[in-house]
Amino acid sequence: MERLKEELAKKDEELIQKDEEMVKEREALTDDVVNSYMAGFEDAVAPTSGNYPEMDFSLLGLGKTVVNGKLVDE
Repeated sequence: MERLKEELAKKDEELIQKDEEMVKEREALTDDVVNSYMAGFEDAVAPTSGNYPEMDFSLLGLGKTVVNGKLVDE
């Protein structure tokens, strides 16, 4: 019985460690996605701002979307 308790404790520690690793990996992947989105967005805004220098693009970016033709927070 004591051996089983030790094995369960060891498995529990392994699961906790795996969970922590998965959380870190998810955060890293989320950062990668956000960085890719922002790079793509900046690549799209750069030529557009050159074609339309009078437009203010400072309000565009993450957390914004167009609904019924208006820019609103997501």
